[in-house]
Amino acid sequence: MQEKAKTSSHLLKIGLVFIALCLLLARIGYSQTANDPTQAIVLQGSIHIEPAKPVPGDQTGKIQPGTAVKLSATIENKGNQENPPGQFFIRYAFAHPLNNEEKSQIFETEKKSLPSIQPGKKVEIAFDTPHKIPSLLDFVRDDWSIREYQAVALIDKEEYLIGTLALTFSAYYYPGIKKEFPVTIHPNIDKK
Repeated sequence: MQEKAKTSSHLLKIGLVFIALCLLLARIGYSQTANDPTQAIVLQGSIHIEPAKPVPGDQTGKIQPGTAVKLSATIENKGNQENPPGQFFIRYAFAHPLNNEEKSQIFETEKKSLPSIQPGKKVEIAFDTPHKIPSLLDFVRDDWSIREYQAVALIDKEEYLIGTLALTFSAYYYPGIKKEFPVTIHPNIDKK
């Protein structure tokens, strides 16, 4: 009888391990198909900021308060389909989900043409509109610290936030936390 109990206990353990293994494999398989970015058009943007008039002898990218900066961005297609053409711009506004609040946006570049980008390729877009960095007083008074540069792709009248860049301040302005995240653009577009 004791041997029968050991066998039953052993079979129960093997059964539980088998069920756990099946659930794990099902979870892994689901996550790979559900989150596979290569099944759609996926764009990711990286914002670059540099002083319009660099500090002489400085190679670190220091930005003096009250001076103008040049903005540019690198947009990469991380999916397996070419994206439809659209427009692209950068704005300085409150972080998501507050980016659409009244008085959120302080600055916006001109809208540039966003070309179709082949999968795995990158495109550089530079803006002509300079952006003036605030004085320290304006930085604090106008809540610049809770705002960020936002890379926005405008495709078929829909905005897609594809990257952000925050500013930090310590005697000079420095690019702060940069977030680049792949964003699915029209996941169900049928190519004709």
